[in-house]
Amino acid sequence: MKKIFTFDTKKKTVKESTAKRSIMLRWAFANTVFCFITFTLFATLTYQLTISSFIREEQRILLKSMDSVDQILEESKVPLDADNLNNFFEYTAQIQGDDTGMTLTSLVGTRKAFYIYDVNGQLLYATNRHIFEKQNLKDNEIKEVEGSHPGFLVERRIISKSTGKVVGYLQAFYDTTTYHRISNLLLIALLILEIVALIIAQIIGYFMANYFMKPLEKLHQGMQKMANNPKNEFEPILITSGDEIEELANVYNDMMQKMKDYLEQQKRFVSDVSHELRTPLAVLDGHINLLNRWGKNDPEILDESLQASLDEVQRMKKMLEEMLALARLENVDLSSSELDSDVSKVCQQAVKNFQLLHEDFEILFDNQLVYPTHARISENHYEQGLRILLDNAVKYSPDDRKNVVIKLTEDEDYVITSVTDQGIGIAKEDIEHLFERFFRADKARNREIGGTGLGLSILARLAENYQGAVEVSSELGKGSTFTLRFPKIM
Repeated sequence: MKKIFTFDTKKKTVKESTAKRSIMLRWAFANTVFCFITFTLFATLTYQLTISSFIREEQRILLKSMDSVDQILEESKVPLDADNLNNFFEYTAQIQGDDTGMTLTSLVGTRKAFYIYDVNGQLLYATNRHIFEKQNLKDNEIKEVEGSHPGFLVERRIISKSTGKVVGYLQAFYDTTTYHRISNLLLIALLILEIVALIIAQIIGYFMANYFMKPLEKLHQGMQKMANNPKNEFEPILITSGDEIEELANVYNDMMQKMKDYLEQQKRFVSDVSHELRTPLAVLDGHINLLNRWGKNDPEILDESLQASLDEVQRMKKMLEEMLALARLENVDLSSSELDSDVSKVCQQAVKNFQLLHEDFEILFDNQLVYPTHARISENHYEQGLRILLDNAVKYSPDDRKNVVIKLTEDEDYVITSVTDQGIGIAKEDIEHLFERFFRADKARNREIGGTGLGLSILARLAENYQGAVEVSSELGKGSTFTLRFPKIM
């Protein structure tokens, strides 16, 4: 029985949900709610303060009016009655020089009503048809009256200035009908203003949200375009809003640029690996087929084919080892106590090993360090970097210029190691690709020299992981200088 697995190869695209709530509408709604709460609190506070201030002021005026009436009536030496009450008002008129006389109504105003009672609580005089019975309130105690005639009622004793005895009672009433009408109008006006303000806030909030969301919409469209068709050429999204959206766009652009560079590097990586593996595999295939047909019976052909096959196997093995070495450099613990290299000691050992392997090369070690200096890198990796540079110097130096110089210097922060050769040099257009995996400046010559094209990639990763740097200066036909910088251990 065979199981057949099928895969849906339909291209998936990113689509906007038709049910998606618009950020602009949510922003406008949130702005409206905020304005509603703020304006409601403001209107309520304004209403309460206005009404309270109005009531207190009117109560103060009412008491002041009572004081005016009380000052007149307290001149009486005997209890007030219907006979002597009118005399006090006529007396007041004469004191003020008013020949026409003055009534109590004209004295206190139209919205106030005054009632005068004798010592027995019988009503003697009233300025209003609506009569209140004596309430027996404390002096100047304010009582709120509700119903068809709302207002404030105040009572006080009338005490004679001469005898100090109570000669009657004064009652005052302030009609708050006008006050209630004004307060209702004020409340309606505030409600209308609040509704108008909410409508304006909703409109302004929507347009402001639309204005501020334009950069985000631009970013969204660019991201959606790339998501729907990743094969499109990446175009950076330029946003100059000067806020977090601009920072987000810059992060996205950096991320996409790195991804683009990574994808291009991967394409080159696949192309170079397939090319590098194709050649040794073709050689192996050719020699094995040769041996399989008739070469195994010829000792000379057999030896030649086996040796060539072994060389190609070694070449592929070295390539795999260097690829693994590059992979191991992905993570480095910079807090490790093992990151301590005595650079002078390591360089001296590297020079010895180099001279043992390449006796025909002249190598000069120029150590300009005054005191023993240590770099923050493991000794194995530092030696590996030196070995890569020395191996390259050997590979690319012609027979008549086999000279290499290793120079050690330092500055305030870094130990500086430079390796200079007198080799064939590097063209300017190749220097920017020099540290890419499998890159070879002169492919025809490199096939003769050998190598995998991974050495300088490993060197660049070493410098990056140890927070250092690698630089190169070269002149075609005259040689190259590679400079390594690694942080010093203070």
